[in-house]
Amino acid sequence: MKLGIIGTGMIVQEFLPELTRIEGLEVKALLSTPRSKEKAEQLAAEYSVSAVVTCFEDLACQDIDTVYIAVPNHLHYRYAMKVLEAGFHVIVEKPMAASDWQAESMASLARRKGRCLLEAVTVSTLPGFEKIREWLPEIGQVKSVSCQYLQYSRRYDAFCRDEILPVFDPAKAGGALMDLNTYNLHYVLNLFGKPRVFRYYATVEHGIDTGGTLVLSYPGFQAVCMAAKTCIGSNHCVVAGTKGTITTSQAANTIGSVMLELRNGQRETFEPAEEARVIPEFRRFMEIIDGHNQQAAEDWLAVSLAVSGIQTESRRQNDIVFPADEV
Repeated sequence: MKLGIIGTGMIVQEFLPELTRIEGLEVKALLSTPRSKEKAEQLAAEYSVSAVVTCFEDLACQDIDTVYIAVPNHLHYRYAMKVLEAGFHVIVEKPMAASDWQAESMASLARRKGRCLLEAVTVSTLPGFEKIREWLPEIGQVKSVSCQYLQYSRRYDAFCRDEILPVFDPAKAGGALMDLNTYNLHYVLNLFGKPRVFRYYATVEHGIDTGGTLVLSYPGFQAVCMAAKTCIGSNHCVVAGTKGTITTSQAANTIGSVMLELRNGQRETFEPAEEARVIPEFRRFMEIIDGHNQQAAEDWLAVSLAVSGIQTESRRQNDIVFPADEV
């Protein structure tokens, strides 16, 4: 994979050192704003990225085949459509888009162009998640699922002073549902598919959800996805069945260790090797893109489209309006 990256924010600064260590992956170029060019040049020099550009046309001229879009939520659609039109594969940070129609438009263009469109969500590629899949039949009929991700945002104090930063800005597709609860949704939908019905109970402040509980109904059980950017607590995921329970030690974005506890007294713990979460994620992306595995790309995309649909309808249920809601 020959990768170009759009963005120089925190997620790029976190992931770039790891990406440059993955065998077979070359980070060839960074696209920054003119204001962030100096930061981009520092990153490029530190991690041997050969080109820094400040406009998309210059990025499209680089020796790349895939573009990783790591810009604020409300810009995902604009850049993804540009990248796909230019003929590159797209890896876009979560959430894939600010609304369901944007996500569907991106998917339609990717299919017409014969390119992969992949949402960068670590959940299903983590070793702990693979262990959950393996253990799931052992706990019998699933009766209850819960995911909790509580994180006090360092921007919440400013928000309370009426300083609206992107993470809490409806105009920038912010909110807890589009951030932390995205991971919870991917955890549940990757295990159980689309729910029959769902309802989002949001805590809305200044027109945005600072937290909320999403209840997904499946035949025989309910799945509860709880997230908030205003408090801290125990972050974990629990799948409980008639024969036992599977519990993670961390939130859905990292999973951590996984414990199986059966009613017959059997207990087992899986401790994954220490590895940055981006590594298995991008290895999987390379398998899909470099391996021309279109079915795997479609399977990945199907989950992302389902998540986007749930997020959009959940916002409607709570009168949370984004500019992207206007087609």
